[in-house]
Amino acid sequence: MQTLRVRQVPWSNPVGRGLREALRAEAGRGRAPSAAAGPEDDGAGVVVFLIVYELASGQPVGCGGLSVNADGSTAVDHLYVLPYARWSGVSSSITEELAAWAVARGIAVGGLSDPARPAALRL
Repeated sequence: MQTLRVRQVPWSNPVGRGLREALRAEAGRGRAPSAAAGPEDDGAGVVVFLIVYELASGQPVGCGGLSVNADGSTAVDHLYVLPYARWSGVSSSITEELAAWAVARGIAVGGLSDPARPAALRL
């Protein structure tokens, strides 16, 4: 597994925007495991957004956010890993960091269930 660095960034971060655009493009071609293709949302429901970087190269390899729904449940949103970095633990790093962030703030994570979770595990 590669060495990774996870950074919390604002929703408006240009690198995050680029990764979300790549997610939408893949979803539009039917290749992405989750997320509907469509216009960029404003991220209003996302309470934290992370970007994962390859430590050696400094290149971004994935992203993901955490939403807290009105009923208090959590969901992983905008989970995306670049194709060349899949199957290398990037998505696990993202979900682990999101869970740690939530727990540190007293937010129950309940497994960070997401309807597309089985497909997201491919990342």
